Amino acid sequence: MELRPRMATLNPCSMSFGGAEFRNPPADVERLAARMRELGVKPELEIYDTGHLDACLRLRDKGLLDDTPMQFSIVLGVQGGMAATADNLLTMVRRIPDGAVWQVIAIGRANRELTAIGLALGGNARAGLEDTLYLQRGLLSEGNLPLVERTVGLADSLGLSLASVTETEALLNLPSQ
Repeated sequence: MELRPRMATLNPCSMSFGGAEFRNPPADVERLAARMRELGVKPELEIYDTGHLDACLRLRDKGLLDDTPMQFSIVLGVQGGMAATADNLLTMVRRIPDGAVWQVIAIGRANRELTAIGLALGGNARAGLEDTLYLQRGLLSEGNLPLVERTVGLADSLGLSLASVTETEALLNLPSQ
């Protein structure tokens, strides 16, 4: 945080993560949220389950997060978090506070389907090898670019336009550099 990036990830809860433990003790999360606020670093709130969203809202209610707007990354498909299903995505989207910005991060084979659903619901999408290795069943991606191009194609097919860097900075209300 001391380097003051404009935005950084804040994971609100501990959880099992695959075969490991992803530790985010509440006191540490509160301390990090307070420091981010103090330094003007916007939190990207990664939520892997419904309780993670509740934890973020409690941080907001304590004055540790502001809602100008809150930015959520709904992560589905990580072993230990919510399964990558359309029902789970809808559950999370329905609970996101009004005015929040959100994106779907679907891990594994449901990546394309959930990215399309997320875009159709008004969310944003993340694309790349961190989330899936395949362009389609049985076809490995040759890198990040084909996955980004696939996501752009999904947005185009839904009649959505892509935001420029300047538009994204405004949408997220990022602090100036």
